[in-house]
Amino acid sequence: MIEFILLLLGSAHGFYLSFALLTKNNTDNNTNLLLALFVFALALRLSFMVVDVSGFLDLSPHLIELDAPIAFLFGPLLFLYVKKLSSPSFYKVNFIHFLPFILAIVISLPFYWQSAEFKLAWLLDFPTTELGLWYLNLFELIFIPLKLVLLAIYMVLVYQRLMQHRADITDDFSNIEKINLTWLIRLFSTLGLLFFCWVFNEIIEFYLDFCSKNVMGVSCDALESTSNNLKLLTEYGMVICFYLISIYGLKQPAIFNVNTRTKSIKTSLELSEPQDVEDITDVQKQQVIGDTKYQKSSLTEELSTKVYQAICRLISQHNLYLEPELSLSQLALESGFSKHHLSQAINQCANKTFFDFINCLRIEHAKSLLHGENNMNVQEVSLAAGFNSRSAFYNAFKKHTQLTPSQYKKMGTIKTCAA
Repeated sequence: MIEFILLLLGSAHGFYLSFALLTKNNTDNNTNLLLALFVFALALRLSFMVVDVSGFLDLSPHLIELDAPIAFLFGPLLFLYVKKLSSPSFYKVNFIHFLPFILAIVISLPFYWQSAEFKLAWLLDFPTTELGLWYLNLFELIFIPLKLVLLAIYMVLVYQRLMQHRADITDDFSNIEKINLTWLIRLFSTLGLLFFCWVFNEIIEFYLDFCSKNVMGVSCDALESTSNNLKLLTEYGMVICFYLISIYGLKQPAIFNVNTRTKSIKTSLELSEPQDVEDITDVQKQQVIGDTKYQKSSLTEELSTKVYQAICRLISQHNLYLEPELSLSQLALESGFSKHHLSQAINQCANKTFFDFINCLRIEHAKSLLHGENNMNVQEVSLAAGFNSRSAFYNAFKKHTQLTPSQYKKMGTIKTCAA
Protein backbone atom coordinates (compact mmCIF):
# COMPACT_ATOMS: atom_id res chain seq x y z
CA MET A 1 0.00 0.00 0.00
CA ILE A 2 2.83 2.41 0.87
CA GLU A 3 4.47 1.69 -2.47
CA PHE A 4 1.20 2.33 -4.31
CA ILE A 5 0.55 5.64 -2.50
CA LEU A 6 4.10 6.89 -3.02
CA LEU A 7 4.10 6.04 -6.73
CA LEU A 8 0.63 7.56 -7.17
CA LEU A 9 1.68 10.81 -5.48
CA GLY A 10 4.94 10.84 -7.44
CA SER A 11 3.26 10.41 -10.81
CA ALA A 12 0.62 13.04 -9.94
CA HIS A 13 3.37 15.44 -8.91
CA GLY A 14 5.24 14.69 -12.14
CA PHE A 15 2.23 15.55 -14.29
CA TYR A 16 1.66 18.74 -12.32
CA LEU A 17 5.34 19.68 -12.64
CA SER A 18 5.32 19.17 -16.41
CA PHE A 19 2.28 21.48 -16.64
CA ALA A 20 4.02 24.08 -14.45
CA LEU A 21 7.11 23.97 -16.66
CA LEU A 22 4.98 24.43 -19.78
CA THR A 23 3.27 27.50 -18.36
CA LYS A 24 6.68 28.91 -17.38
CA ASN A 25 8.13 28.20 -20.83
CA ASN A 26 9.66 31.12 -22.74
CA THR A 27 9.00 30.85 -26.48
CA ASP A 28 12.27 32.66 -27.20
CA ASN A 29 14.28 30.10 -25.24
CA ASN A 30 12.10 27.02 -24.87
CA THR A 31 14.36 24.99 -22.59
CA ASN A 32 11.45 24.44 -20.20
CA LEU A 33 9.48 22.77 -23.00
CA LEU A 34 12.13 20.06 -23.29
CA LEU A 35 12.31 19.65 -19.52
CA ALA A 36 8.50 19.47 -19.35
CA LEU A 37 8.48 16.69 -21.95
CA PHE A 38 11.19 14.80 -20.06
CA VAL A 39 9.25 15.07 -16.79
CA PHE A 40 6.01 14.07 -18.53
CA ALA A 41 7.69 10.95 -19.97
CA LEU A 42 8.98 9.99 -16.50
CA ALA A 43 5.57 10.65 -14.94
CA LEU A 44 3.86 8.56 -17.60
CA ARG A 45 6.26 5.68 -16.95
CA LEU A 46 5.64 6.04 -13.22
CA SER A 47 1.86 5.97 -13.74
CA PHE A 48 2.20 2.60 -15.50
CA MET A 49 4.15 1.39 -12.47
CA VAL A 50 1.14 2.45 -10.37
CA VAL A 51 -1.13 0.38 -12.62
CA ASP A 52 1.20 -2.60 -12.33
CA VAL A 53 1.52 -2.39 -8.52
CA SER A 54 -2.26 -2.02 -8.11
CA GLY A 55 -2.89 -5.21 -10.09
CA PHE A 56 -5.05 -3.31 -12.57
CA LEU A 57 -3.23 -4.93 -15.51
CA ASP A 58 -5.15 -8.16 -14.89
CA LEU A 59 -8.42 -6.26 -15.24
CA SER A 60 -7.26 -4.17 -18.20
CA PRO A 61 -4.71 -6.24 -20.15
CA HIS A 62 -4.81 -3.86 -23.11
CA LEU A 63 -2.52 -1.57 -21.07
CA ILE A 64 0.24 -4.21 -21.11
CA GLU A 65 3.49 -2.83 -22.59
CA LEU A 66 1.84 0.39 -23.78
CA ASP A 67 4.62 2.21 -21.93
CA ALA A 68 7.44 0.17 -23.53
CA PRO A 69 8.47 2.81 -26.12
CA ILE A 70 8.53 5.61 -23.51
CA ALA A 71 12.00 4.59 -22.27
CA PHE A 72 13.39 5.55 -25.69
CA LEU A 73 12.50 9.19 -24.88
CA PHE A 74 14.40 9.55 -21.60
CA GLY A 75 17.91 9.86 -23.06
CA PRO A 76 17.12 12.18 -26.02
CA LEU A 77 14.93 14.57 -23.99
CA LEU A 78 17.45 14.90 -21.13
CA PHE A 79 20.33 15.39 -23.57
CA LEU A 80 18.46 17.97 -25.66
CA TYR A 81 17.42 19.88 -22.53
CA VAL A 82 20.99 20.01 -21.23
CA LYS A 83 22.32 21.01 -24.64
CA LYS A 84 19.68 23.70 -25.12
CA LEU A 85 20.28 25.09 -21.64
CA SER A 86 24.08 25.06 -21.82
CA SER A 87 24.84 25.90 -25.45
CA PRO A 88 24.24 29.37 -26.96
CA SER A 89 24.74 27.91 -30.46
CA PHE A 90 21.95 25.31 -30.08
CA TYR A 91 19.40 26.11 -32.76
CA LYS A 92 16.81 23.39 -33.32
CA VAL A 93 16.02 19.84 -32.33
CA ASN A 94 17.24 17.09 -34.66
CA PHE A 95 14.37 14.63 -34.85
CA ILE A 96 16.70 11.74 -35.58
CA HIS A 97 16.99 11.47 -31.76
CA PHE A 98 13.37 10.31 -31.67
CA LEU A 99 13.67 7.74 -34.45
CA PRO A 100 14.09 4.76 -32.02
CA PHE A 101 10.93 5.86 -30.17
CA ILE A 102 8.94 6.07 -33.42
CA LEU A 103 10.27 2.70 -34.65
CA ALA A 104 9.42 1.09 -31.30
CA ILE A 105 5.81 2.28 -31.64
CA VAL A 106 5.55 1.05 -35.24
CA ILE A 107 6.98 -2.38 -34.37
CA SER A 108 4.71 -2.67 -31.32
CA LEU A 109 1.46 -1.80 -33.12
CA PRO A 110 0.59 -5.41 -34.13
CA PHE A 111 1.08 -6.46 -30.50
CA TYR A 112 -1.21 -3.69 -29.23
CA TRP A 113 -3.98 -4.87 -31.59
CA GLN A 114 -4.02 -8.41 -30.14
CA SER A 115 -6.72 -9.76 -27.83
CA ALA A 116 -6.72 -9.51 -24.05
CA GLU A 117 -6.14 -13.27 -23.73
CA PHE A 118 -3.11 -13.04 -26.02
CA LYS A 119 -1.57 -10.26 -23.91
CA LEU A 120 -2.22 -11.97 -20.59
CA ALA A 121 -0.58 -15.18 -21.82
CA TRP A 122 2.34 -13.12 -23.13
CA LEU A 123 2.70 -11.32 -19.77
CA LEU A 124 2.98 -14.67 -17.98
CA ASP A 125 5.71 -15.76 -20.44
CA PHE A 126 3.44 -18.41 -21.94
CA PRO A 127 2.67 -17.09 -25.44
CA THR A 128 -0.05 -19.07 -27.19
CA THR A 129 0.93 -18.20 -30.78
CA GLU A 130 4.08 -17.82 -32.88
CA LEU A 131 3.45 -14.09 -32.99
CA GLY A 132 3.40 -14.01 -29.19
CA LEU A 133 6.66 -15.95 -29.02
CA TRP A 134 8.20 -13.60 -31.58
CA TYR A 135 7.20 -10.56 -29.55
CA LEU A 136 8.46 -12.15 -26.34
CA ASN A 137 11.88 -12.62 -27.94
CA LEU A 138 11.69 -9.15 -29.46
CA PHE A 139 11.07 -7.45 -26.11
CA GLU A 140 13.56 -9.54 -24.13
CA LEU A 141 16.41 -9.78 -26.65
CA ILE A 142 16.11 -6.50 -28.58
CA PHE A 143 13.90 -3.88 -26.93
CA ILE A 144 15.35 -4.05 -23.43
CA PRO A 145 19.06 -4.25 -24.44
CA LEU A 146 18.55 -1.49 -27.01
CA LYS A 147 16.95 0.78 -24.39
CA LEU A 148 19.89 0.22 -22.06
CA VAL A 149 22.52 0.80 -24.75
CA LEU A 150 20.90 3.99 -26.06
CA LEU A 151 20.36 5.36 -22.57
CA ALA A 152 24.00 4.62 -21.69
CA ILE A 153 25.14 6.54 -24.79
CA TYR A 154 22.97 9.53 -23.89
CA MET A 155 24.19 9.45 -20.29
CA VAL A 156 27.75 9.78 -21.56
CA LEU A 157 26.73 12.64 -23.90
CA VAL A 158 24.94 14.45 -21.06
CA TYR A 159 27.95 14.09 -18.77
CA GLN A 160 30.31 15.44 -21.46
CA ARG A 161 28.00 18.39 -22.12
CA LEU A 162 27.72 19.26 -18.42
CA MET A 163 31.49 19.16 -17.95
CA GLN A 164 32.05 21.26 -21.06
CA HIS A 165 29.47 23.76 -19.80
CA ARG A 166 31.33 24.15 -16.52
CA ALA A 167 34.46 25.02 -18.47
CA ASP A 168 32.64 27.34 -20.89
CA ILE A 169 30.87 29.55 -18.36
CA THR A 170 34.13 30.63 -16.72
CA ASP A 171 35.00 32.29 -20.04
CA ASP A 172 31.70 34.19 -20.18
CA PHE A 173 30.49 34.99 -16.67
CA SER A 174 31.84 36.50 -13.47
CA ASN A 175 29.18 34.88 -11.31
CA ILE A 176 28.36 31.23 -11.98
CA GLU A 177 26.48 30.11 -8.87
CA LYS A 178 23.05 30.20 -10.54
CA ILE A 179 24.19 28.85 -13.89
CA ASN A 180 26.76 26.17 -13.04
CA LEU A 181 23.97 23.55 -13.22
CA THR A 182 25.02 21.87 -9.99
CA TRP A 183 21.41 20.77 -9.44
CA LEU A 184 21.42 19.17 -12.90
CA ILE A 185 24.62 17.29 -12.10
CA ARG A 186 22.91 15.99 -8.96
CA LEU A 187 19.90 14.97 -11.03
CA PHE A 188 22.22 13.28 -13.52
CA SER A 189 23.95 11.43 -10.67
CA THR A 190 20.59 10.23 -9.36
CA LEU A 191 19.53 9.09 -12.82
CA GLY A 192 22.87 7.37 -13.26
CA LEU A 193 22.30 5.40 -10.06
CA LEU A 194 18.80 4.47 -11.23
CA PHE A 195 20.21 3.40 -14.59
CA PHE A 196 22.70 1.01 -12.98
CA CYS A 197 19.94 -0.38 -10.76
CA TRP A 198 17.83 -0.94 -13.86
CA VAL A 199 20.67 -2.74 -15.67
CA PHE A 200 21.43 -4.92 -12.65
CA ASN A 201 17.75 -5.74 -12.23
CA GLU A 202 17.41 -6.77 -15.89
CA ILE A 203 20.42 -9.08 -15.52
CA ILE A 204 18.92 -10.65 -12.40
CA GLU A 205 15.53 -11.15 -14.07
CA PHE A 206 17.26 -12.77 -17.03
CA TYR A 207 19.03 -15.26 -14.76
CA LEU A 208 15.89 -15.94 -12.74
CA ASP A 209 14.63 -18.04 -15.65
CA PHE A 210 17.68 -20.30 -15.36
CA CYS A 211 17.42 -20.29 -11.60
CA SER A 212 13.92 -21.72 -11.78
CA LYS A 213 15.38 -24.59 -13.79
CA ASN A 214 18.09 -25.22 -11.18
CA VAL A 215 20.86 -24.33 -13.59
CA MET A 216 22.43 -21.40 -11.75
CA GLY A 217 22.92 -23.03 -8.39
CA VAL A 218 21.86 -19.73 -6.76
CA SER A 219 19.00 -19.21 -4.34
CA CYS A 220 16.01 -18.07 -6.35
CA ASP A 221 14.54 -16.37 -3.28
CA ALA A 222 17.68 -14.26 -2.83
CA LEU A 223 17.64 -13.21 -6.48
CA GLU A 224 13.95 -12.34 -6.38
CA SER A 225 14.39 -10.33 -3.20
CA THR A 226 17.30 -8.40 -4.73
CA SER A 227 15.28 -7.77 -7.89
CA ASN A 228 12.32 -6.46 -5.91
CA ASN A 229 14.55 -4.16 -3.84
CA LEU A 230 16.20 -2.75 -6.98
CA LYS A 231 12.78 -2.18 -8.52
CA LEU A 232 11.64 -0.31 -5.43
CA LEU A 233 14.83 1.77 -5.41
CA THR A 234 14.24 2.69 -9.05
CA GLU A 235 10.63 3.68 -8.42
CA TYR A 236 11.43 5.79 -5.37
CA GLY A 237 14.39 7.33 -7.18
CA MET A 238 12.12 8.57 -9.96
CA VAL A 239 9.94 10.29 -7.36
CA ILE A 240 13.06 11.93 -5.89
CA CYS A 241 13.95 13.17 -9.38
CA PHE A 242 10.61 14.95 -9.64
CA TYR A 243 11.22 16.77 -6.40
CA LEU A 244 14.75 17.75 -7.44
CA ILE A 245 13.34 19.26 -10.63
CA SER A 246 10.55 20.96 -8.66
CA ILE A 247 13.03 22.65 -6.36
CA TYR A 248 15.68 23.64 -8.90
CA GLY A 249 14.37 23.26 -12.45
CA LEU A 250 11.63 25.85 -12.09
CA LYS A 251 14.16 28.36 -10.69
CA GLN A 252 16.80 27.79 -13.39
CA PRO A 253 17.39 31.09 -15.24
CA ALA A 254 18.21 31.39 -18.92
CA ILE A 255 21.99 31.25 -19.11
CA PHE A 256 23.07 33.04 -22.24
CA ASN A 257 20.74 36.06 -22.16
CA VAL A 258 22.73 39.31 -22.22
CA ASN A 259 22.26 41.37 -19.06
CA THR A 260 22.03 45.08 -19.87
CA ARG A 261 21.62 46.54 -16.41
CA THR A 262 25.07 48.12 -16.36
CA LYS A 263 25.15 51.77 -17.44
CA SER A 264 26.34 52.56 -20.95
CA ILE A 265 30.10 53.19 -21.00
CA LYS A 266 31.05 52.95 -24.66
CA THR A 267 32.27 56.53 -24.87
CA SER A 268 34.81 55.92 -22.10
CA LEU A 269 36.79 53.32 -24.03
CA GLU A 270 39.89 54.64 -25.74
CA LEU A 271 43.02 52.97 -27.09
CA SER A 272 46.43 54.57 -27.25
CA GLU A 273 46.14 55.44 -30.94
CA PRO A 274 43.08 56.08 -33.13
CA GLN A 275 44.48 53.70 -35.77
CA ASP A 276 44.27 50.84 -33.26
CA VAL A 277 40.48 51.13 -33.18
CA GLU A 278 40.32 50.86 -36.97
CA ASP A 279 42.69 47.87 -36.98
CA ILE A 280 40.63 46.01 -34.41
CA THR A 281 37.36 46.88 -36.14
CA ASP A 282 38.73 45.52 -39.44
CA VAL A 283 39.86 42.38 -37.66
CA GLN A 284 36.40 41.86 -36.13
CA LYS A 285 34.75 42.07 -39.56
CA GLN A 286 36.99 39.24 -40.78
CA GLN A 287 36.19 36.95 -37.85
CA VAL A 288 34.23 33.79 -38.71
CA ILE A 289 31.80 32.47 -36.10
CA GLY A 290 32.61 28.94 -34.99
CA ASP A 291 36.42 29.12 -35.31
CA THR A 292 38.42 26.98 -32.93
CA LYS A 293 39.30 29.03 -29.87
CA TYR A 294 41.88 31.65 -30.91
CA GLN A 295 43.44 29.31 -33.48
CA LYS A 296 42.25 31.28 -36.49
CA SER A 297 41.91 34.63 -34.78
CA SER A 298 43.52 37.44 -36.74
CA LEU A 299 43.92 39.55 -33.60
CA THR A 300 47.69 39.99 -33.33
CA GLU A 301 49.56 39.75 -30.05
CA GLU A 302 50.19 43.51 -30.08
CA LEU A 303 46.51 44.33 -30.64
CA SER A 304 45.52 41.76 -28.05
CA THR A 305 47.69 43.57 -25.50
CA LYS A 306 46.13 46.92 -26.44
CA VAL A 307 42.62 45.50 -26.05
CA TYR A 308 43.56 44.07 -22.66
CA GLN A 309 45.02 47.37 -21.46
CA ALA A 310 41.96 49.27 -22.66
CA ILE A 311 39.59 46.85 -20.96
CA CYS A 312 41.58 47.02 -17.71
CA ARG A 313 41.32 50.83 -17.76
CA LEU A 314 37.62 50.64 -18.51
CA ILE A 315 36.88 48.14 -15.74
CA SER A 316 39.05 50.01 -13.23
CA GLN A 317 37.67 53.50 -14.02
CA HIS A 318 34.05 52.39 -13.68
CA ASN A 319 34.54 49.66 -11.05
CA LEU A 320 32.71 47.22 -13.31
CA TYR A 321 33.97 44.24 -11.34
CA LEU A 322 31.59 45.33 -8.55
CA GLU A 323 28.61 44.54 -10.79
CA PRO A 324 27.57 41.05 -9.57
CA GLU A 325 26.07 39.95 -12.90
CA LEU A 326 28.84 41.28 -15.15
CA SER A 327 29.34 38.97 -18.14
CA LEU A 328 31.63 38.90 -21.14
CA SER A 329 28.66 39.49 -23.44
CA GLN A 330 27.71 42.54 -21.43
CA LEU A 331 31.26 43.88 -21.50
CA ALA A 332 31.48 43.27 -25.25
CA LEU A 333 28.18 45.08 -25.82
CA GLU A 334 29.32 48.10 -23.84
CA SER A 335 32.91 48.26 -25.11
CA GLY A 336 32.32 47.58 -28.81
CA PHE A 337 34.81 44.72 -28.95
CA SER A 338 33.70 41.18 -29.82
CA LYS A 339 33.38 38.54 -27.12
CA HIS A 340 35.97 36.47 -28.95
CA HIS A 341 38.58 39.23 -28.83
CA LEU A 342 37.86 40.14 -25.22
CA SER A 343 38.20 36.50 -24.20
CA GLN A 344 41.41 36.13 -26.21
CA ALA A 345 42.94 39.28 -24.71
CA ILE A 346 42.13 38.27 -21.12
CA ASN A 347 43.25 34.66 -21.59
CA GLN A 348 46.51 35.55 -23.33
CA CYS A 349 47.52 38.62 -21.31
CA ALA A 350 46.24 37.73 -17.84
CA ASN A 351 46.45 33.96 -18.29
CA LYS A 352 43.02 33.73 -16.66
CA THR A 353 39.46 33.01 -17.62
CA PHE A 354 37.02 35.93 -17.49
CA PHE A 355 35.56 34.45 -14.29
CA ASP A 356 38.95 34.33 -12.53
CA PHE A 357 40.01 37.70 -13.94
CA ILE A 358 36.98 39.56 -12.55
CA ASN A 359 36.90 37.65 -9.27
CA CYS A 360 40.58 38.39 -8.72
CA LEU A 361 39.78 42.11 -8.92
CA ARG A 362 36.87 41.59 -6.54
CA ILE A 363 39.14 39.81 -4.06
CA GLU A 364 41.64 42.70 -4.15
CA HIS A 365 38.79 45.08 -3.37
CA ALA A 366 37.54 42.79 -0.61
CA LYS A 367 41.01 42.68 0.96
CA SER A 368 41.10 46.44 1.16
CA LEU A 369 37.70 46.36 2.87
CA LEU A 370 38.84 43.70 5.32
CA HIS A 371 41.77 45.90 6.38
CA GLY A 372 39.71 49.09 6.35
CA GLU A 373 38.30 50.82 9.37
CA ASN A 374 34.72 50.22 8.36
CA ASN A 375 33.88 47.35 10.75
CA MET A 376 32.14 45.44 7.96
CA ASN A 377 31.39 41.78 8.56
CA VAL A 378 32.19 39.08 5.99
CA GLN A 379 28.70 39.09 4.51
CA GLU A 380 28.80 42.87 3.99
CA VAL A 381 32.30 42.66 2.47
CA SER A 382 31.23 39.93 0.05
CA LEU A 383 28.28 41.98 -1.22
CA ALA A 384 30.33 45.18 -1.40
CA ALA A 385 32.99 43.36 -3.44
CA GLY A 386 30.49 42.23 -6.09
CA PHE A 387 29.73 38.67 -4.94
CA ASN A 388 26.18 37.39 -4.86
CA SER A 389 26.62 35.21 -1.80
CA ARG A 390 28.87 34.53 1.12
CA SER A 391 29.68 31.03 -0.14
CA ALA A 392 30.82 32.35 -3.54
CA PHE A 393 33.01 34.91 -1.75
CA TYR A 394 34.59 32.27 0.50
CA ASN A 395 35.31 29.95 -2.42
CA ALA A 396 36.88 32.71 -4.53
CA PHE A 397 38.87 34.14 -1.62
CA LYS A 398 40.26 30.72 -0.70
CA LYS A 399 41.11 30.01 -4.35
CA HIS A 400 43.03 33.25 -4.88
CA THR A 401 44.73 33.59 -1.48
CA GLN A 402 44.72 30.02 -0.06
CA LEU A 403 43.28 31.64 3.08
CA THR A 404 39.84 32.29 4.50
CA PRO A 405 38.82 35.96 4.92
CA SER A 406 39.28 35.64 8.69
CA GLN A 407 42.76 34.14 8.33
CA TYR A 408 43.76 36.86 5.88
CA LYS A 409 42.58 39.60 8.20
CA LYS A 410 44.98 38.29 10.86
CA MET A 411 47.98 37.82 8.52
CA GLY A 412 48.14 41.16 6.76
CA THR A 413 48.41 42.25 3.15
CA ILE A 414 49.08 39.66 0.45
CA LYS A 415 48.89 40.68 -3.21
CA THR A 416 47.49 37.99 -5.46
CA CYS A 417 46.43 39.72 -8.68
CA ALA A 418 48.91 41.21 -11.12
CA ALA A 419 48.24 44.81 -12.05
